[in-house]
Amino acid sequence: MKRELLSQAFGDIDEALIVEAYRPVPAMASFSPEKPLHRKKKHIVLLPFAAALILILGITAYAVWSIHITRQQELKANLEIEENHVSSYREYELPKEQEDGLVLLSSVNEGQWQRIYMDISPVTEEEAVGISKGEVLCSCRIKETDIVCNAEPKMPVGVELSGKDEIQKAVLENAYDKETQTITLECYMDTTRIEKATADLLTESIPIQIDMFIFEEQGVKEHRVFGPAFYSPAEEQKRFFDFENFLYYDEKLDKEVEIVGLELTPFSAVWKIRYEEAGAVHTPGADIEQCRPWLMLEDRLCSEAQILLKDGRIISSGCSTSPYENGIVRLECSWESAINIDDVQRIALGNQILWEDAP
Repeated sequence: MKRELLSQAFGDIDEALIVEAYRPVPAMASFSPEKPLHRKKKHIVLLPFAAALILILGITAYAVWSIHITRQQELKANLEIEENHVSSYREYELPKEQEDGLVLLSSVNEGQWQRIYMDISPVTEEEAVGISKGEVLCSCRIKETDIVCNAEPKMPVGVELSGKDEIQKAVLENAYDKETQTITLECYMDTTRIEKATADLLTESIPIQIDMFIFEEQGVKEHRVFGPAFYSPAEEQKRFFDFENFLYYDEKLDKEVEIVGLELTPFSAVWKIRYEEAGAVHTPGADIEQCRPWLMLEDRLCSEAQILLKDGRIISSGCSTSPYENGIVRLECSWESAINIDDVQRIALGNQILWEDAP
């Protein structure tokens, strides 16, 4: 029988009978020794409803536990982990008996960032709607540190949304489970800061929690905390392609940069480039008009570069961040689902081949 039908069936039991089933039998019950059959009959009446209550509680606990399993399996499938032989994905052991709080599901190491997936409960449907509207905010924090990042409802790969109504509907359909009042969240936490936290806290398993802030016009109406749960980062999986300082010239911008190489993970790419003006361009407070041609060139390089896989897929992604360190600009790109980094056949920029797998 489906879980929904079981819940409905037990929901129809008369509350008075349930109260009777829970009522303790007094030490001196008003049963005469001469009427043993009556006493036996009374126990037979009580047991089915006591069992029903235990079963109800068991179904509720199972529903909460099973939603974590369901979400964990959905994440693995949605991120295409198994078919792409991803080792930078980590799943966490699920508690066998936990009805609410914070439950870690899995995480992904995409190089610069760790994506962390988790369930929190209980969250009412009204609160879930508030999260979708920005009226309720969730943040993920490493306890005993100042490391905080936003936590958002996890949407399936490839879902594009616009408008509050569309976002609200998608959150309730994809990230929220009404029966168990559970919402699945995703957060991006800087890998470098996680490494610092593990060093400062002298542990490889760091305590994280979710802070939920419910707002009203006057400010924060309520602050709720879920957790902590102990999180261990996913391991790194990376491949480096050396382009032997390939020179790329952009005719439209009349600018030239040196492409040092490409760091590739199943979920991200980092193009390493070098040019003489890079330090000045990436200095805080630099003149934006003077920097614009170089920034345009950086963006164009990422968007026009193509990574061809053996299955025919072409990976191309715009730049999200471009930190400058030690004379190198790191053009960081990412995508939602995994690729097999051992299946790269060719890397090209326009009509120029930067790298090609030997036949």
